[in-house]
Amino acid sequence: MLTRIKAVIGRAVKVVRRQPVRRVLQYRCEGHEIALVLVHGFSSSVQTVWAQFATLAIADDTIKGWDVLGAGYTTSLRIDIPHVWAADPDIQTLADGVRTTLSLPPFDRYRSIAIVAHSMGGLVVQRAILDDETLGKRLSHLFLLGTPSAGLKKGRVFAALKRQIKDIDADGPFIRKLRSDWDKCFANGTRFLFRAIGGDRDEFVPSKSSLEPFDDSVRRVVAGNHSDIVRPADIQHEGLALIVQALAGETKPRAAVDSARLATELGEFQSAVDALLPKVTSIDESALVSLALALDGLEKNEQALDLLENQDSRLSTTDAIGTLAGRIKRRWLVERAAADLDRAKALYRDAYDKSVAASNHTQAFYHAINLAFLELMSSPEGSGIPEAAKKLARIAAEHCVQVPEDAWSLATEGEAALVLENLDRAIMFYERALQRTTSPRAVDSMYNQAVRVATRVFAAEGARRIERLFGVS
Repeated sequence: MLTRIKAVIGRAVKVVRRQPVRRVLQYRCEGHEIALVLVHGFSSSVQTVWAQFATLAIADDTIKGWDVLGAGYTTSLRIDIPHVWAADPDIQTLADGVRTTLSLPPFDRYRSIAIVAHSMGGLVVQRAILDDETLGKRLSHLFLLGTPSAGLKKGRVFAALKRQIKDIDADGPFIRKLRSDWDKCFANGTRFLFRAIGGDRDEFVPSKSSLEPFDDSVRRVVAGNHSDIVRPADIQHEGLALIVQALAGETKPRAAVDSARLATELGEFQSAVDALLPKVTSIDESALVSLALALDGLEKNEQALDLLENQDSRLSTTDAIGTLAGRIKRRWLVERAAADLDRAKALYRDAYDKSVAASNHTQAFYHAINLAFLELMSSPEGSGIPEAAKKLARIAAEHCVQVPEDAWSLATEGEAALVLENLDRAIMFYERALQRTTSPRAVDSMYNQAVRVATRVFAAEGARRIERLFGVS
């Protein structure tokens, strides 16, 4: 009998040796600076889960600037028999392995990576990020799909059979430490874009575990069960669409906005924040403006506004005053508080007067066109274009012709033409502006203001033409 058991074990070990775990799968490697990395879940592999997801992602032009790879680790349904069988590692060991994999070729050549992790893979990735500061700094996005971040009660039943299942126990030491460490490390939010995604029919990992450990602002729910959420049938799949949209900047997909360059910009913004925020009380006014714009670029608009409000007494340059006015303008567009409108106008007017006195035409056209925008957008719908807005638009355009032509002067002339009810002329200027910029954030900024003005002045036709020009799908 003992001889037969040894023979069975020997054959099984040979099978394991003949089928080593594959840790890397390259779906698309074209030498880009950023990569989307797909991490599988329990009892799965890098080969079996992501094929359709990766195929559809690669076919989407929105993320054509991203390489797409899979990263794997050892996991199976086989019962662990330590010292006799080749037992699967615990999740901490898996996390250490993923950290190692992502530090080696081909992953080490990427400036930044976005990770999509399914099920237990999300636990592996969370632990890896917490344990590896370098990995955390390289991370631009993290998406956890159906991950039991708060553990599972049902894991206790099989805990004695598998180390990995034992680690998923909701009241076990691994989950308790993971949640404690995460809450401490990211008490003020993550430096990367983070989404916890659950399936509306996921019976295996309920929302209490996949979503509730995290703030409501990062939670998303998509159609499907635990398996469906990572196996899209077509490009309409909600999980896939959510991830692609986030990689493109959480906006409507626009052909003009290259998500790869956007991710690079986001990394640059984060680097600026990391360098400047700790020294906020000692940096000069120019650096303060750079810090506020970097926070804005990371969609941390309220933090940018609070920063400038707290340093208000130090703001003397027209650039700094205009930056504060811009943050208040954005808040007014959302909340429509009369005090914000009045303050934004006053700040822009002060900065404009100082710019004219200094013969700084670049600053003058910036402040004048924003004053025109506020006059227009604060006027009643259907009341026609206010004469004050038209006058300011003409003033802005006059300052534009006094400076060397660039993307911002051309975009300003485009916006002025919209206010002055010349849609064809506006389209011509915006076309030239788009040819002169390589910044996705600049394109996004131009679009957001242009589409508002075009809609106010030309209704649906104006919005359609601006959207078509900027590649809104």
